[in-house]
Amino acid sequence: MDLNERTFELLGNRLSELEYMCGLNDTVSEKTDYITLDLLDSSLGLSVQSVDENLELVTLPPAGLPDVERENVTNTQEDFTFEFVRGLQNTNTRRKTESDLRKFNDYLTKNGEHRNPEEIPVYDMDMHLARFFMNAKKASGEDYEPDTLKSIQGSVNRYLAEKKLNIKIITDKEFKHSRDVLLSKRKLLRQLGKGNREKRADPLTPEEIDLLYEKNLLGTGDPKSLINVLYLNNTMHFGMRSRAEHVSLRWNGVQQKVTSTGEEYLEYRERSTKTRTGVTSESRSFAPKMFENRAYKEFARRRPEQMNNPESPFYLGVSRHPEKAWYVNQPMGKNTIGNIVKVMCEAGGMQGRKVNHSARKTAISSLVHAGVPPTIIQQLSGHKNVNSINNYSTASNEQQRHMSSILTNYSSSCSEPPVTEFDSSSSSLDKCSSALPSTSVVPSSNTDDITKTELV
Repeated sequence: MDLNERTFELLGNRLSELEYMCGLNDTVSEKTDYITLDLLDSSLGLSVQSVDENLELVTLPPAGLPDVERENVTNTQEDFTFEFVRGLQNTNTRRKTESDLRKFNDYLTKNGEHRNPEEIPVYDMDMHLARFFMNAKKASGEDYEPDTLKSIQGSVNRYLAEKKLNIKIITDKEFKHSRDVLLSKRKLLRQLGKGNREKRADPLTPEEIDLLYEKNLLGTGDPKSLINVLYLNNTMHFGMRSRAEHVSLRWNGVQQKVTSTGEEYLEYRERSTKTRTGVTSESRSFAPKMFENRAYKEFARRRPEQMNNPESPFYLGVSRHPEKAWYVNQPMGKNTIGNIVKVMCEAGGMQGRKVNHSARKTAISSLVHAGVPPTIIQQLSGHKNVNSINNYSTASNEQQRHMSSILTNYSSSCSEPPVTEFDSSSSSLDKCSSALPSTSVVPSSNTDDITKTELV
């Protein structure tokens, strides 16, 4: 077959494809070679431009569907798919992104920029970000915390990625200026006393937990104190996080089991979590267990019969008439769950910032102080990175008290009247040195002082 014959054969294939597009033919050519054509006018006049046997056949749209309607269907399908993805994103992350974008958009509008962030050219966006980081303040007129500005940068970056823009303001060289301004502003804010983590959750001490029991804020004697115990148990023994995982917990998420020796225990069946969302097949190294189930048994006995289905919510609303029934046939509200520790500790007169995360921090810091290896703690807590455990390795109050005592004794030894003449046999330096212990300054924690691991 010479070139002319081959050209006409390819031309015939292309004409069949055009007929298909116009709804004149229901057959699609399976050949993979085609030639590029120009549509000259409405009479479908054709002119051959080139021949390329290596190009693949373009997938054609369904016959008879007008272009405008086909575009609308495609856009509608894309909207559904995007909504599907957004619906399964982390709720807190999505809410944080939307909140931060409102702050940034308000700033743009006040400064005469009415385009959406995704419509702004790169250079202009870099300058807008730089001015925002340098001048942005809260509605009250106060400066933002350094980490807040950094998180807003991350939210803007996520937003632009969701708009399918190939832009990364955190790494692209085109946004180096705004990153430099952010770095300088964070330094300035820290010099002004910002960024001291005043909102950091404080763990519960053993004495505070004992006090909560004494005040009947923890226990099995009434519906609220029982819920409080269950929340602390689930958080500390199963490594659950503050609110989202507790809200999604179902009745079959905690199961009673028995060992081969007859010992009863509770086992946590994990669903989607912050670090294990289901995108990968990664799971915990072991199913977290609790070898104490008295509070759980009492809760099971007090639950309405209708709420014992496997998919029923674990936490139930407290009845207003406990003399009739402790709990109602409704799930406990997410805001109530989100404030369990705060409300309990305020009622108990606890000092410091006590919130739901305090329970998780109590569990992890207690294990750290007891000398449990971080890799083992990680398997219980669910952290992806073992280095995250170091954030919980702060000194306990007892350890800080002991360090203060050592340093107080040391400074007292150095407070004797000065020596007028140098005495090599007993210099003040020797006296001060003798006050220091010969071994480690901070002894290991006494496991008897660790927070209770069984809260019932």
